[in-house]
Amino acid sequence: MASTRASVPAAAVCLAALAALAACATFSDTTKSTERSLAQQQPKLALVEYEKLKPSSADRVLHLMNKGMLLRMAGDYEQSTRALEEAKSLIDNLRAVSLREQALSIAVNDAAKSFIGEDFEQVMVHAYLALNYLERQQLETARVEALQIDVLLRQMAEGSSGSPYVEDAFARYLTGIVYEDQREWSDAMIAYRKAYETYEEQLDRFGVALPETLKHDLIRLADRMQLTEEAARYRKAFGIGDTPSAAALLDRGEIILTVHAGLAPLKRENAAIVLNPGTGRMLKLALPQYRPRAQPFAYARVSVDRWSATTSRVASVDAIAMKSLESRMPAITARALARMIAKDRVVKEAGDRGGTQGGLLGLAVNIAGVVSERADTRSWFTLPGEIHLARISLPPGSYRGRIEFYGSGGGVLQSSEFQIALGKGEKRYLSRHWIPNNLEVRP
Repeated sequence: MASTRASVPAAAVCLAALAALAACATFSDTTKSTERSLAQQQPKLALVEYEKLKPSSADRVLHLMNKGMLLRMAGDYEQSTRALEEAKSLIDNLRAVSLREQALSIAVNDAAKSFIGEDFEQVMVHAYLALNYLERQQLETARVEALQIDVLLRQMAEGSSGSPYVEDAFARYLTGIVYEDQREWSDAMIAYRKAYETYEEQLDRFGVALPETLKHDLIRLADRMQLTEEAARYRKAFGIGDTPSAAALLDRGEIILTVHAGLAPLKRENAAIVLNPGTGRMLKLALPQYRPRAQPFAYARVSVDRWSATTSRVASVDAIAMKSLESRMPAITARALARMIAKDRVVKEAGDRGGTQGGLLGLAVNIAGVVSERADTRSWFTLPGEIHLARISLPPGSYRGRIEFYGSGGGVLQSSEFQIALGKGEKRYLSRHWIPNNLEVRP
């Protein structure tokens, strides 16, 4: 009888462990309904589904990132900006990880730490804020984001430790566009040159060739700044002959279109549970992995009267995300192995108390350790898989234009019309998001 009474507390511990930890899942594991609504081309419904989720304090930044992008997809740039600005502020506050969170990540799992995003996700917060401000014609505030991108990329380069992502070609290109719109020719030229260098350096890594638009931008700015030899080098390297003069372009307006195609790759858990034949104890190793989604989008064409322009791909979030995770896998795996060994040691100590109670307590601790071992699958999943950009110069006036999305097979995926008024020397920014209806969602 005594042994039965002694076993009750241990059994209760076992049941409590299972109840408390059975729902131990990272925040991104709960986003299936949001992704499904996006696949149905319903960003407003996706936002409603997403707002039903109640993030933990550790997932607050992640929640704001995705909320900001969903609001952007729904056309609410003001609220999108508020969410992304709040995310940016929280990232700054959380960047210095507390000792307690470091200990939790070692003892429990990596998802116990507050999410502040990968380096590229932090840069993208600034990039999308800049795009939001440009769309709303708030150029000075967009310039602030451009300056913050410069600072962040410089800090990343100084603290680099073998990461494949220490520069961002698209972010540099975007800052150049902002500076040029402000007529800060020298800063724009520096940014365009840096973007050029980065696209060339990262071609094999991320697979994004130098955009056609950037080729023309480099020539145009070199001409404007009377950098004759540099302009000649670009014309020869790019095979571009005559181009409109800088003076002529000042008399025209311009539409700058960005297309945000697909969604970032799926981040999933790859886990294995094995039984240690020598001890009978369960061991679990859980690691994150990215799985790219199908990307049927090829390019977009914007047409206005007799003028038209085709987009160039300017960023592959897919490639950046997967290469960034790949570079961190040795450290992630080392932490996971260290946790597995530490948890197994705790199980042994619990079981060594002897008797039925010790055995059940050891089992409860073993179950708790296995269930709590989860890969950190959090990611800014509403980022696009790719970003494309086009620039089209037009005489001042009011226009009705058309944007067509083309698939890899050459067919039109979607088309829409827009109306716009352009003044002399004015730039207007348009954004379009496109997500395929056969989007792969989380299981």
